[in-house]
Amino acid sequence: MMLGASIASFIFIMGSSLFGMPISGTHTVVGALIGAGMMGLGPSQINWGYLGRIIFSWFLSPALTTLLSFILFMAVCYLTLGGRGIDENKD
Repeated sequence: MMLGASIASFIFIMGSSLFGMPISGTHTVVGALIGAGMMGLGPSQINWGYLGRIIFSWFLSPALTTLLSFILFMAVCYLTLGGRGIDENKD
């Protein structure tokens, strides 16, 4: 089953790259594993709750990263610009 999922992921990633389509390798591998699991064991054997957590993390990670980047950016601006905003330094 793993070999089939790996081959399917490889073919999809290479085909997408050939046509210049942006894709996520992680999403491709997870999709291939789900497809292989459904074909090999049946849909009832997939842990749908755990899959939901994986998909939720795909949406949560960029949001948390954006928030953390903003906080770090503001901290660096405060520490390096003496509390002044970025626009206030245009001289």
